[in-house]
Amino acid sequence: MRERSNGRVLLLELGVGEMTPGIITLPFWSMAAKLPDAHLLSVNITGDSAPLQLGSKEEAIQADLSTLLSVTRTGDGA
Repeated sequence: MRERSNGRVLLLELGVGEMTPGIITLPFWSMAAKLPDAHLLSVNITGDSAPLQLGSKEEAIQADLSTLLSVTRTGDGA
C-alpha cells in the first residue's frame, strides 16, 4: 500500500463477515478514506456497506460470493 498510496487503488472486500471488523473492515474503510484515489468494493451476502463518509468511494454488492464467482466463471448472466 505504501508504494501505491499516490495512485489509484481498488480495495476488494470479499465475503467479510461481522466477526472481522478490526482485522479487515475498519482498516479498509480507513485506507479508502485517507487515500485520494482509493475505492472500496465490498461483496457480502448481508449487504452491509461502509460508512456514509466514503460516499462515491465505496460500492457494495449484496450477493452470495460463491454464486457470484460461479456466474463469473461460466459467463451465465443469471
